[in-house]
Amino acid sequence: MSDIRSLIISLLLSFCACPLVQAQKADSTRVHTLGEVVVKETKRGKELRSTTPLQVLDANQLKQSGSLLVSDAVKFFSGVVVKDYGGIGGLKTISVRSLGSNHTAVVYDGITLNDAQTGQIDLGKLSLDNVEEISLNSGQNDNIFQPARLFSAASILNIKSPAPSLNQKKTNTSVAFKGGSFGFANPSFHLENQWNKIFSSSVNVDYMRADGDYPYTQQNGSATEKLYRINSDIETVKTEANVFAHFNKHEKASVKAYYYFSDRGLPSNKLYYPRAKERLKDDNVFVQGNYENTFSNHWSLLMNGKYNWSYNKYSNPDNAAYDAATESNYYQDEYYLSATMMYRPTSHLSFSLANDGSINHMRADLVSFVYPTRFSLLNALAAKYVNSRFTATAHVLSTLTRESVKTGTAADNHHRLSPSASLSYQLFKKEDLRVRLLYKDIFRLPTFNDLYYGTIGTRTLKPEQASEYNAGMSWTKNINHVIPFISISVDGFYNKVSNKIVAIPTKNLFVWSMRNIGRVDIKGMEANLETGFRLSSKVKLTTTGNYTYQRAMDKTDQYNMPDKVTYNHQIPYTPRHSGSARFGLEMPWINFSYTVIASGERFSNQYNAPEYRLEGYTEHSVSAWRAFKLKKFSVTAQAEVLNLLDKEYEIVQNYPMPGRQYRGSIRITY
Repeated sequence: MSDIRSLIISLLLSFCACPLVQAQKADSTRVHTLGEVVVKETKRGKELRSTTPLQVLDANQLKQSGSLLVSDAVKFFSGVVVKDYGGIGGLKTISVRSLGSNHTAVVYDGITLNDAQTGQIDLGKLSLDNVEEISLNSGQNDNIFQPARLFSAASILNIKSPAPSLNQKKTNTSVAFKGGSFGFANPSFHLENQWNKIFSSSVNVDYMRADGDYPYTQQNGSATEKLYRINSDIETVKTEANVFAHFNKHEKASVKAYYYFSDRGLPSNKLYYPRAKERLKDDNVFVQGNYENTFSNHWSLLMNGKYNWSYNKYSNPDNAAYDAATESNYYQDEYYLSATMMYRPTSHLSFSLANDGSINHMRADLVSFVYPTRFSLLNALAAKYVNSRFTATAHVLSTLTRESVKTGTAADNHHRLSPSASLSYQLFKKEDLRVRLLYKDIFRLPTFNDLYYGTIGTRTLKPEQASEYNAGMSWTKNINHVIPFISISVDGFYNKVSNKIVAIPTKNLFVWSMRNIGRVDIKGMEANLETGFRLSSKVKLTTTGNYTYQRAMDKTDQYNMPDKVTYNHQIPYTPRHSGSARFGLEMPWINFSYTVIASGERFSNQYNAPEYRLEGYTEHSVSAWRAFKLKKFSVTAQAEVLNLLDKEYEIVQNYPMPGRQYRGSIRITY
């Protein structure tokens, strides 16, 4: 293990050494200007110029959406399906354009969150209390000055927390409290400090609890019964500390320390089963660091490092299947180091080389557990050309993995090259109408559960291979004083997945195994609209809306899978039609927002029989808030009604969502 770590460090340091020497030889009297990677664009400017579909929710839109968690906010992005297992404490995972949650990289302040065990990030763990922006790239984003991991995903969900902005003040302090239906309570505390001209810091503490005992209607054929959700409580603690260093306008660094704890119940998905007592505890600690330096007009360096430790404890004190209590403990460690060098020979052309090395290790107290370790080395060579009307990017990613286990047989090693190319072109010089094209080849490695979990894991699994194609257009225009702007984007996409990893039964329904037998073809279209209306000098109305059509078909043929009956069936939990809309009214004395999320029918099984059909639904929510000054304090008060029409629906079968909920919050900043 020490040899592998030494190899990673040596490769990265040797890669960085040459440009560093060149930077030292540069003329000390030269005036160094900032490169394009640090130029800030407006939200609409970034979305318009992007060569791939980019959607952004800024701080004001997040407030309008009435979202509590990241999983709530991303439901307003087109092309997104969030599998929600009900309530605040339920597991929530994201799938973009039907590729599955394992193909979406969740990035927190520049560094990817990772779970080698399942490959899925629970978005329910991430609150919006300390988030200023969320963005989603479907495909490859245009930034080539980034870690190699961000070249390897089919889509990127980027979560950005705010850096301290203190101006003349040395300290900002804010306390907040949110409360609402079903025992929900959420106090939080945030502190920002400016230590001197170079160093600043922030600390955020967030506590949340909820009973989750909401009512729902249980249906079993023609019989119905009013019940209450049981064993759906949750308690979480999240703390985060950041240190920022701005040495000069060319050089900066940051360090983040993060801790998360949760204790939640796992409600049963069985009909009329009052004995649900399963529990899940999560502990997660990570420390990550970032360093960025623009040495000259031509050279820039970005370095990232992270250590991540996580612990999961599953317990079932009343396991009826085995007539005994069950408890399992899982531990994960990750070591991650990344270095990216960018070279700009001209103001229009840039190249980058990114090297990432990581080690993932997993332990568990299961019988005959193999204790797997995965070493991964990612190298991405990228190029970008940009002028006032044309942007083009291309890269090739090399992925090298090595697997080892403490006992038994390790899974196969892999080496793969994955190319990508995208472009955007403004058709008319005086009109912001752009067309864009994308091709990207990606693959995702099997998770530790896929490979090594008991009788389910299969050592010979191959990575999933996927190809993404996208063609679209975007248009924005400043109309007049009444309609300040209108922005429209439309994209058509085609995704093809082969060697799809699926679980199928073997001799009986209780013993499953993982196999590479699947193929899925995904065709779809997304449309997004955003505009604003200035109703008077002090009153403004903003509106956004999106629509998604997805036809995600199982194309696994009968020759690869005997008795195949799901050929040309829509894959589970993917609606053909979905969309959302937001309306925000800003006035001097109070602000209002109205949101609606809509989804068409879905199926809970690969076989699209009527008994597996889930009805479509719409969920409407309203909120009102006001910000005002009270001596030296800034106060923001907000009231919300979620699921206004008290709609009963399920996103995942037998996991009913909450009905009408009330929520209020107050934030005081000094």
